[in-house]
Amino acid sequence: MRKVLFLLSMSLLAIVACDDDTSVIGFDVMPRGDNVEALDSTYYVTTKTVQVDSVLANTSTCYLGCIVDPELRIKTTSSFLAQFHLPEDFKLPNIDLMVKDDNGAVVADSIDLRFYIDSFYGDSLATMKLHVQELDLNNPLEESDAYYTNIDVSKYVNASTPYQKTISYAVKDLTRPSSETDGSTYYRQIAVKMPADYGTYLLQSYYTHPEWFTNSYQFIHKVCPGFYFESAGGVGSMVKSAMMAMNVYFRYHTTNEYGNDTIVDGMQRFGATEEVIQTTAVDNQYPQALSAEEIENFTYTFVKSPSNYFTEATLPVSEIVAGEHYKDSINQAKVTFRTYESQISSDYSIEPPEYLLLVRKQNLASFFASGQLPNSSDSYLSNRYGLTSGTMYNYYQFSNLAQLITNLKIERDEGAGVLISDTDEEREAKYAVWEAANPDWNKVYLVPIEPTYTQSTSTYGTTTNVLQSIKSQLGLKSVRLEGGKDTPLEMQVIYSRYSKR
Repeated sequence: MRKVLFLLSMSLLAIVACDDDTSVIGFDVMPRGDNVEALDSTYYVTTKTVQVDSVLANTSTCYLGCIVDPELRIKTTSSFLAQFHLPEDFKLPNIDLMVKDDNGAVVADSIDLRFYIDSFYGDSLATMKLHVQELDLNNPLEESDAYYTNIDVSKYVNASTPYQKTISYAVKDLTRPSSETDGSTYYRQIAVKMPADYGTYLLQSYYTHPEWFTNSYQFIHKVCPGFYFESAGGVGSMVKSAMMAMNVYFRYHTTNEYGNDTIVDGMQRFGATEEVIQTTAVDNQYPQALSAEEIENFTYTFVKSPSNYFTEATLPVSEIVAGEHYKDSINQAKVTFRTYESQISSDYSIEPPEYLLLVRKQNLASFFASGQLPNSSDSYLSNRYGLTSGTMYNYYQFSNLAQLITNLKIERDEGAGVLISDTDEEREAKYAVWEAANPDWNKVYLVPIEPTYTQSTSTYGTTTNVLQSIKSQLGLKSVRLEGGKDTPLEMQVIYSRYSKR
């Protein structure tokens, strides 16, 4: 009988030795006598709505207009400051060819500033007022500085400049028939005709000081610091644009196909691009009834922009790593923020943000200021539209915050001076002292953002989207989330631990 058992055991060993299944390799290299045990538990995340005074406004997308939020009755006015980029190898016609005035000086025929509308929110027929004013050449916006949505515009405008103008506009161009403006091929725009003298000033500066036109820096610091586009009146619409231009019109001499002298119209365009600064200024007027105490008593939370209401979540790290789980490895920590449909009846509902960033509260400012990307360690990205284009979910899910929970555990242990030999009571006493000095250590924000992706094609021809940058969402976005006072959310945690067989 012993001989039969011996031969049977040897045959089983041979089968295992020849098996190509690698799923058992991880366990096979562990010390004999150890086994991995998986455990799961559910904890609760508390959330509330918080108001942030401003966000970094480093974007080439600008917003102009004024609307009233139909949910919270917040009046939001967006304006912006814009510089203009000097094209590479910038050149104007030879001065001898330019049309001049009676005194022999180069002159411009006209100049305008154009704001091209990508999209808009609100009433296309609402009458709005726009004031355009030159910025201060003695105090230009600098690339080395960070500008936020609560920027003090008065520091950067030239209060005494003659180059300013106020116009009225509507999103819908009533000077053209609807058959032209309602089509997708019509590019809506707001044009502001500035004094022709400013165009003449630009042209004459070029011929007098060509060195000021060698690059954008010289142009901004010596010639044109940019303009302030102020939403100066009207309520009911807000427009979005990623393209603006300053166009200078002039005439110059050339020869026609027969070699005869002729005068033609010329135009030089200066674009407001990502190479220079555009910064949005936001003024939010909150109803007196909308106090911080009232907001914290909501049985749900908000994420809104650009009124800057974020959802703050307190992660239950203390409970997750307490007691028997202190030495366990955290394999997964998942939390889902479900959305509510808006209960406000309005013809102009505000769309939810497509993307939410989860970032530590204490890292919010530095994340955007240093141009970081989500690293799945202390910052995460959730897309409400899922991985499949066109599929929309009624939630934002962060499927694995395990690394963040682990990092917070380590940070607290090291900061509190916890030793591996400490008892539960000794650890709790040290934690209490450290947490009192670091009250935000386990708090995160849900922030609406605007990502930029590029497409990458592999050698096999497959295309993937690659995240390039993340910027604050400055457009109109709003979503109401499950949570708030007395409404905690579930966090599902899966642990693993080694145990003796």
